[in-house]
Amino acid sequence: MGRKTHKSIRFEFDRDKAVQAVLWLLRRNNGAMDKLKLIKLFFWADREHLVRYGRPIVGGEYYNLDYGPVSSELLNLVNESDADASSVPFSSDKRTHQVCANGLCEERLLSKSDLDVLDEVYNRYGHMDGFQLSDMTHKLTAYTQNEPPKGGRSALAYEDFFLDLADAKSQEMLRIILDEQEAWMDLA
Repeated sequence: MGRKTHKSIRFEFDRDKAVQAVLWLLRRNNGAMDKLKLIKLFFWADREHLVRYGRPIVGGEYYNLDYGPVSSELLNLVNESDADASSVPFSSDKRTHQVCANGLCEERLLSKSDLDVLDEVYNRYGHMDGFQLSDMTHKLTAYTQNEPPKGGRSALAYEDFFLDLADAKSQEMLRIILDEQEAWMDLA
């Protein structure tokens, strides 16, 4: 049987894990955070976790928007436009753009690697605001090669998360992910 060409790496959005990861980051930031900053921290965390461990933390379909890459499902969840938004233990104030925790994080739903990467990303970027984090994403090849039209969006493939990473370890992880996803496609 010939090898199939794999069009794009895909990872399902893990809503339960996303809710807990949002609460974890909010707790780390005294219970509230600017929405743009929160969304950008998740891009950096998903990217770092993908490169290290072969999967993102929350996943979903990524798009480039005016302010950079975002998991579409995560944005819907934080914006409370998710179909089951009434059940999330945080709220988003449309006037102040603040996301506030209204519940406790259940860390048991997050793996050790999830927590380690969230902690590292928060330590590295938590002092920055959302616009600074957005500006950083605009310098990535993953953004410049898939820049959206003003006010629009463009799809961002997980393969593109690796474009600015030329080290052998990152490229080996990309090969492993592609091979694994192709194997699952062969079984389907």
